[in-house]
Amino acid sequence: MQRTIEIHGMSCGHCEGRVKKELEAIPGVESAEASAEDEKAVVKLSKDVDEEKLKAAVKEAGYEFVKFTE
Repeated sequence: MQRTIEIHGMSCGHCEGRVKKELEAIPGVESAEASAEDEKAVVKLSKDVDEEKLKAAVKEAGYEFVKFTE
């Protein structure tokens, strides 16, 4: 299972790393890949994860959660 998140504010590899780290700290997240160029993160899940936790992780990293896309 995976979710794609549109994120604004990332501009470099450091930004991508911060988003990845925050998302991967959530139980149930197997991996996360963030792309500043594409303005998104793709999150692979091992179980259902509350969308609010994913949103909060993006905000905690310092970036703007826009929406979930499929």
